[in-house]
Amino acid sequence: MVQNLRLLPEIPVSRLIAGKEAARPADAWQVTLLRLQDGVELVYWYGRFDQPTRFGLHDDSDRIHFSVTSRLDGMARCSFPADRRDHAIRAETGCISFGRGRHGSYHQQGMLENVTVMVRPDIFADWAGEDDDGLVGQLATEGGFLADHRGRELTETAHGLARALRLAGEMPSAARHQLWYRAQGTALIGLFLEARRQKPAPPAAPADRARLRRARDLLLADLSCAPSLADLARAAGLSVTRLERGFHALFGTSVYGLFQQERMADARRRLLDGEASVTRIAADLGYTNTSHFAAAFRKQHGVNPSTLKRRR
Repeated sequence: MVQNLRLLPEIPVSRLIAGKEAARPADAWQVTLLRLQDGVELVYWYGRFDQPTRFGLHDDSDRIHFSVTSRLDGMARCSFPADRRDHAIRAETGCISFGRGRHGSYHQQGMLENVTVMVRPDIFADWAGEDDDGLVGQLATEGGFLADHRGRELTETAHGLARALRLAGEMPSAARHQLWYRAQGTALIGLFLEARRQKPAPPAAPADRARLRRARDLLLADLSCAPSLADLARAAGLSVTRLERGFHALFGTSVYGLFQQERMADARRRLLDGEASVTRIAADLGYTNTSHFAAAFRKQHGVNPSTLKRRR
């Protein structure tokens, strides 16, 4: 027997997390909000819908959402018109989303428990520094939703937060100290960034492959001086974000990682040829300090350049 789909009105995220949404079915969900600091909130969601339920969401929070589903017994998915796809929500899996004023829909049947750290973009930029300065740009190109982030520590941290927030809701005297929630919330974001570094890059789009190969050729045309990412992207007809993601997908390394690999490979060939000194090769490859060249060569090949030259 097919159950009827329950349709609820669109819910602004700000009202949902503030517990002001009156249109919900009785006891269908529980939301707990903790303000960790100005511009950072920790949100716990527990929902149980016996019949398929769908409602619209309006993200008026102006926050990047780092979200992990700690428990799921049933099905859940969300969709956004910007990317024209449904995103299945899976247990013990995280997603990152961001979209100022974005509208979408959420569909659930069964039980789902989730924890989310919501961070204002400027605060995230300060926290992440150069570790993930392309995240907001990637979110913009991917319709505001990046799925399938996994990791043992990520899952364990989410479980711990969910358990603490669930217990605090049942028995307020069991609530942890505010600093504990803040530490666990920021740790969760750090684990998301670690999971992103370990996650394989998606395949480069076919239309981008020729541009990426052109970018590679331009990058390696002069091994003494690498172009800036902005100049390289402009010459190849790509954005910086697509250039960086494409290099990981097509060549298995970063732009400057590939440049350094080829520079040290050229140095090794010349050292084995024996026609030039270590100092000459270092200078030709753009090094003003021979010791810096030697350190880079040793890191790449596990041996000092002078030692390799003597062995030839």
